[in-house]
Amino acid sequence: MTKREAALQALRTSLAAGMPGHSVQRHGGLPLEIPAGFALVTVHDGSCEAAEALLSPLQYEIAWLAPVTIEADSGTIRDDAAELFAARLVADPTLGGAVDWAEVGAPEAEVVAVPALETGGQQPPVFALSVPVRLHFVAPSPAG
Repeated sequence: MTKREAALQALRTSLAAGMPGHSVQRHGGLPLEIPAGFALVTVHDGSCEAAEALLSPLQYEIAWLAPVTIEADSGTIRDDAAELFAARLVADPTLGGAVDWAEVGAPEAEVVAVPALETGGQQPPVFALSVPVRLHFVAPSPAG
């Protein structure tokens, strides 16, 4: 397992432990139903922002951007989940030692109208929040 994959798994595991009741997943494939009264939290794979070489022995200091999406059926539930999310990362910024540091960026909120496929009408809106999480770690290759 690469250091990058270990960091992403640690982020998902940490969020799942610190956000009881909320559904926390990786990759976010097909649209899932948002659990009533809770949020759906998706950790996306993201991309490398920087890979700086460290010499002797050759290693790379990686800054990996892993966006996290929080979706709920109300703005209050979304905001409560966002507070739990931020508190979890403040309490354990190394994700149990998987990274040197995890930092949370400024969130971006939006309300999304979702068409109902079965009825042809509209479902209630989804309140979404996209939060950039920057994972800092050292790896043996620039791929993480």
